[in-house]
Amino acid sequence: MFSVPSIVDKVKQRVTDARKHRPWLDQVVRTVEHYGVVKGNIQAGAVTYFAFISFFPILALAFAVIGFVARVYDGAERDLVDAINSVLPGLVGEGEGEISLDDIRESAPGILSVGIVVVLYSGLGWLSSMRDALLVVFEMPPGEQPSFVVGKIRDLVALAMLGLILVVSVGVSGVVRGLSEEILDLVGLGSGLGWLLGLIAVVVGLAANAVLFFALFEVLADPDVPRRALWSGAILGAVGFEVLKQISQLLLQSTANSPAFQAFGIALILVVWINYFSRVVMYAAAWAYVHPLARAATKYQGWSSEVSEGASEERRTSTPRTTNPDTSSGWVTPFVAGSAATLALVAVLRRKKKGI
Repeated sequence: MFSVPSIVDKVKQRVTDARKHRPWLDQVVRTVEHYGVVKGNIQAGAVTYFAFISFFPILALAFAVIGFVARVYDGAERDLVDAINSVLPGLVGEGEGEISLDDIRESAPGILSVGIVVVLYSGLGWLSSMRDALLVVFEMPPGEQPSFVVGKIRDLVALAMLGLILVVSVGVSGVVRGLSEEILDLVGLGSGLGWLLGLIAVVVGLAANAVLFFALFEVLADPDVPRRALWSGAILGAVGFEVLKQISQLLLQSTANSPAFQAFGIALILVVWINYFSRVVMYAAAWAYVHPLARAATKYQGWSSEVSEGASEERRTSTPRTTNPDTSSGWVTPFVAGSAATLALVAVLRRKKKGI
């Protein structure tokens, strides 16, 4: 007769043996362990809170800027809409429950009257919270954390860079798809290899996503981790992000007729989507942090390879990270700024609808 402890010990031993012979499994286990130690879900929740407050100011600001760019480049607004819908399909459009493009376009110039500084500062709240969360996951010592000013400059650069990457990736995807269609038609394989176009689009999308995640890690956190390890985490994040984009359309369709969706609209879907995206970012960062190259470079002193009950209690010997004052004592200002900017945008939209 087998006792429960003996069965548990056998399972642990098998897992330990499997980790020794399968490095990828060992890294998966280490990633999950590290994600739990740094409380990845809590970090993602904090990012979700600030991201939701920052979303509408950033959206209005983006259309306001694109309004000026469109004077030189006619396709700027279309590329922006495509970039937004490539991240969250069905967010911007004229359908029920979608954010009206006409309303945003008409109210975008009015957002400048609220104050570009207020809108920009509130919009940076998302990146500030993302930066602090990544600093926790990468366990950056307090002495290596950026100051308030340097952090905000990084956030501003990251905001511009991420927007540029999204727009450029959409443009490149369109060019690649168009050239692929012409080449296949030229050799007479257009009808037989239609699946190849879809595969090319997915590959290009994954490449753009990987660049996006690498930029998040490098610009916001600037961790002391080898770039190959960062790219490994970026690729994992790119795959998770692509899966999330593919299922987001199903999520919108499945909840469109639910009572909760009727009450809260796109805001409910947006909160859920941002939270899952934030978790993907945290897992990708954890994967990069426990990468074998990262552990070798920083003389990683983590958990032993044996799976024991106390494994999650063994911590690294690096200096514990203290709370960044940017998100502890300084959370009030971005909250107020984001709320004010969002309320102002809502007020403008209501006036437009009433014909005032």
